[in-house]
Amino acid sequence: MILDHINNNHLYKNIHPNLTKGFDYILNTDFSTLETGKHLIQGQEIFALFEKYRSKPIEKSNLEAHKKYVDIQYMIEGEEYIQIAPLTTQKIIEDIPNNDLTFYEGSGQKIKLEKGNFAIFFQTDAHGPGIQIDKSEEITKVVIKVQIN
Repeated sequence: MILDHINNNHLYKNIHPNLTKGFDYILNTDFSTLETGKHLIQGQEIFALFEKYRSKPIEKSNLEAHKKYVDIQYMIEGEEYIQIAPLTTQKIIEDIPNNDLTFYEGSGQKIKLEKGNFAIFFQTDAHGPGIQIDKSEEITKVVIKVQIN
């Protein structure tokens, strides 16, 4: 897991060429004109999920992980906690292979994702986004799904 400000993307983008393309999309997209939903960057290999939602209490958040994709989660507006934990400390409660999504029972520690920050979650990172800080608030975020296998 990596947490940093978008201004420091150059430190991470060269880990893999697809991460480079994901960061380039974040840096070169006018999100104020984008509709929510899925946007293809490079077919199913790299795509963006542009989201607007309200943060929720931690009790309504499940940890999740992905086998196929790495997430770059970039906060455009708002702030939220994301619960994180290594997969080795979690128990599977539901596996949805067609959606590259596995839910886990367990808890972790919280990190704060603020406007201008991004987090990268690798296949070994369980993460539970969308957790309210003090009260529920409107979140605008893009999640770049990147294959790096």
